[in-house]
Amino acid sequence: MSTMTRPLLLLAAVLVAGAARAQVTAEYEIQGIYSPAIADAQKIDLRPQPVDTVLPTLAVRYDLLPAKAEIPVKVDSIAAARLTVEAEQQRLYKGYVKAGFGLYTTPLGELYYDQTRSKENGFGVHLKHMSSNGGIDDVGESDYSYNSIDGFYKHFFSEHEAMGRLIYDRRRVNYYGYVSNDSTENVIQSAPEPADDALKQFYNDIGFAARLRSLYADSSRIAHDIGLEAHAYSNLSGSRETNLRVTADVGKQEGAEYYSGTLLIDNNTYRGELGGSLGDFKQNGTLIGLMPSVRTVGQKYFVRAGVGMYLDALGKTTFHFFPQAYAHYALFDNILVPYIGVEGERKRNSFRSLTRENPWLTGGPPLANTSKLYDVYLGLRGNFMNNLGFDVRASKSAYESMALFVNQPNQPFGDRMAVVYDDVDVLDLSGQITYSQREDLRFSARVDVYTYSVKVQEEPWNLPPYKLTFAARYSLRDKLIAKAEVLFLGKRPALRLPESSNDPNVVPTAVRADLDGYMDLYLGLEYRYTKRLSLFLDLSNLSASKYERWYRYPVQRGLVLGGATYAF
Repeated sequence: MSTMTRPLLLLAAVLVAGAARAQVTAEYEIQGIYSPAIADAQKIDLRPQPVDTVLPTLAVRYDLLPAKAEIPVKVDSIAAARLTVEAEQQRLYKGYVKAGFGLYTTPLGELYYDQTRSKENGFGVHLKHMSSNGGIDDVGESDYSYNSIDGFYKHFFSEHEAMGRLIYDRRRVNYYGYVSNDSTENVIQSAPEPADDALKQFYNDIGFAARLRSLYADSSRIAHDIGLEAHAYSNLSGSRETNLRVTADVGKQEGAEYYSGTLLIDNNTYRGELGGSLGDFKQNGTLIGLMPSVRTVGQKYFVRAGVGMYLDALGKTTFHFFPQAYAHYALFDNILVPYIGVEGERKRNSFRSLTRENPWLTGGPPLANTSKLYDVYLGLRGNFMNNLGFDVRASKSAYESMALFVNQPNQPFGDRMAVVYDDVDVLDLSGQITYSQREDLRFSARVDVYTYSVKVQEEPWNLPPYKLTFAARYSLRDKLIAKAEVLFLGKRPALRLPESSNDPNVVPTAVRADLDGYMDLYLGLEYRYTKRLSLFLDLSNLSASKYERWYRYPVQRGLVLGGATYAF
């Protein structure tokens, strides 16, 4: 032990002994050289050590606890039931015949025959005959007849449908538009033998149609629908017309937009026979139309915009341009749908279309095409409830060369009707309401109030100021079916052109007349005795009013027609 270590140990012992003695204080002074020594420290090495991240795979153990459910055995009795299996499709019959007979010696006969269902093709034919001896008092002979034959064939390909159709139609009317009294009868009896068409008129229509339509399931492909229709139309007076009409519709879906276009080629060749020394005249022309459009559909809106461009070569060649647009927006989950639109078109007035509207026309009426310059409309449609809907609308339209009908004297025989053309503006305020309760009850009512403005004529001849229509259908367990239709037509102005006279002292004057408004009530009843046999009863003009649809041409009073139908 060194010399310095001993004094230090002695000092430590003294300090410990002094601390052990309570409340004893001592001081020591040591003289010498102080040299403290520090012992070596044991340090911990904290440097980072790499750890492998791949953990060892733990063994998976599955333990199954055996359990057994105790289900008591219970047997319930089940009542016997009859199983009814309905066919996937309703049975169709190939043939259907309808026959009836009514007042004024009015026979009716119709025959339908069809191939029914087929995945490859289909064909059918429809025959119809209806005639009557007229039976209208105080006028000339008013008998008429109607006969038609219509047959078609269609064939289905993988992505197309082709169809052909043949048409034959024959109508007969009498010019009975004069007052039948003793003086008139004496004039007729003393007059020279009339021509074949002086008291009657026949219209013969022979036509065919063809159609090719695409059946693509992919809407991104260009869909197309091409149609061809031709008619050879003539009458007893010797006038004849050949009309050829071709239409082509194409369309393609691009995202939310659908682009479409329509091409129209309408060629008409007409020769009108004026009769006697007046000879005949010819009117030939081609109407070409192109109508492109685009539409987009959203969850609540629909917008369509397009134009109508026409080239008309009847007489002189003219070009016509019409805007075409429509838009609607659904409010309150389609409860209210306001809509707005504008339409315009160039329309052909053919010999066939005019005589279908008014069969008592002269033997060779002149032709002129009509332009609907614009038809701007604004409306609101919607549903009060699930089965009650409405539609209110206001429209303002302008027509150029609209066809109007006036009386042309044909003394001593019945008046004929002549066509005159005028520019007409029309304001139409309309409202419609519909109600349906499944298939048992349906009802609809519509009112139109018209205001006209003409350019050349004094008044819009034979156009009504208002029109009201009602229609209802009720089915009682699909056994008894009742149908009712009511038509109210307002008072219409009519014009009878001046009569020719050989007396130089007599100045021919035109006669203006007002045709009374009328109501025409129709009621139809059908009792289905079986699914194949039924009985029907039709009652027309139940009010028995002798109203005039055209001036001097009253209709039959109270026509009653009954018969039966049978499917085979």
